[in-house]
Amino acid sequence: MRSTPARPDSTSSLGPSSMLQSEPWERFQTDLGRTTHRLHGPGWDALVVEERSRAGRIWYAPYGPVLQHPAALPDALEALREAARAESVGWLRVEPQLPAPAQTPFGDAVQRQNATAASLVALLRAHGARPAPRDIQPAHTRWVDLTRPPEAILKAMTGTNRNLWRRHRDKGLTLSSSSHPSAADTVIELLHRTAGRKGFTAQTSEYLRTAARSLGPPGSCTAYLSSVDGTVVSALLTYDSPTTRIFAHSGMDAAVRKLRPNQPLIAQALLDAAAQGQSVGDLFGIAPLSRPDHPWTGFSAFKRSFGGADVALGGTWDVPVGRARYAAYRGMRRARDGAVQLRARARTAVSEARGSRASN
Repeated sequence: MRSTPARPDSTSSLGPSSMLQSEPWERFQTDLGRTTHRLHGPGWDALVVEERSRAGRIWYAPYGPVLQHPAALPDALEALREAARAESVGWLRVEPQLPAPAQTPFGDAVQRQNATAASLVALLRAHGARPAPRDIQPAHTRWVDLTRPPEAILKAMTGTNRNLWRRHRDKGLTLSSSSHPSAADTVIELLHRTAGRKGFTAQTSEYLRTAARSLGPPGSCTAYLSSVDGTVVSALLTYDSPTTRIFAHSGMDAAVRKLRPNQPLIAQALLDAAAQGQSVGDLFGIAPLSRPDHPWTGFSAFKRSFGGADVALGGTWDVPVGRARYAAYRGMRRARDGAVQLRARARTAVSEARGSRASN
């Protein structure tokens, strides 16, 4: 639709928007067959990906628009809304970010990120945005400081993680990495096995293979593998900008759980990112400490064991464009969620009834 020569410079800012609003990410989305748009104005820029629902088209800006200052957000929302209206788009889905400059000290970057996330949420509410039914990208994450020497990065981890990395060869574990697209196949297999075992929904094989093909050759996607006797037992896929490594997807063979192959693999990926000059390791998605009942609590504690600091990213917000279509979407969503909850309650009731009969 419309483009601009003034693309965000992924070498000049910290955080996940440096990747998800970058030119490599735009090429990846195009390779998936999705329509993308670049819009910009004074103090802001946005990569928008066109998506579809039963209620119509959606424009989604993953960790965008990217702002130079908070005051740019109202103009950005209005410009995006006007452009979407001209294209008969029903609503926008945004995750605005005000990233810290790349040279910002880690502690200052974390403090700035948490403060600006809160202020942007207030601005979103004031300008008619509504929290999306679910966050598309994580609203909270864990950042690890990679600007320190390797020993300092390791020291910030728990002693268990540190020792698992130092002794992984003693346990027969071999660590390797590759940006070749074929390396992602092993990640995909283990990820889907883990998803089936733990009951979460993973990205499709097509999505992940396209990511590896689109992002691997320019060095923006790396597969990390942990093997025993030539068999891969754990794997992860990272997305990389010049400043930030995102730990996006991972899986493990449950049969080797006692070897704990994930810990040395993640530690190695953090050390490698630091060695190639990246500043932040984004472990990508945690439950806030204020939510001890959150379903992510268990693996959030695991991620915190690698050191670093909790960071707020603001969450996903809907900005209505065609209000009738957006209202229809919310109605369909409520009906679907209600049906899911009814089915879940019915399954629980059946399970409890069977348990009661068995105990009798």
